[in-house]
Amino acid sequence: MKKGRFILVYIILMVVQIILCNFFGLSRYVLISVLPVLILMLPKDMGPIVSMLVAFATGFAIDFFSTGMLGITPMALVPVGLVRRFLITLLFGDDQASREDNLSLARFGIIKLTLAIAVTCSLYFLIYIWVDSAGTVGFWAAALRFFLSVLVSTPVSVFVSRLLRPE
Repeated sequence: MKKGRFILVYIILMVVQIILCNFFGLSRYVLISVLPVLILMLPKDMGPIVSMLVAFATGFAIDFFSTGMLGITPMALVPVGLVRRFLITLLFGDDQASREDNLSLARFGIIKLTLAIAVTCSLYFLIYIWVDSAGTVGFWAAALRFFLSVLVSTPVSVFVSRLLRPE
């Protein structure tokens, strides 16, 4: 039952992300994305290859149904799937890798989970903005876009992590 609930909430949050991309652009300097936390909160037993495939499929669906260029979101989201297990081991310790629990706010606390979400958002936005700018935007404008996007998306993603894993 838990797995079915997770999949349903995952799909609903993908639809919310598509709506955000299409209709609620705050400015050209602020991107709101909950996609990194969706990949981070995947079940623990999912290996890097499977999580990268899920990240690619999620990013491709987001690009296909939103106004973005096809391929930018998967290009930025697949590395999040790649470093997911390493990041979990680094921040939460080896005991998390050997346990059956999945990541949750109640289990690990807001500080550790916020740090993990901030790292995944940073990786995602670093690649996304680098690819999206493609040398047409100056460094400081891209740096401002990166900083503001991470600053806005991290608290939103912490809230979303609570929706994905309420226990």
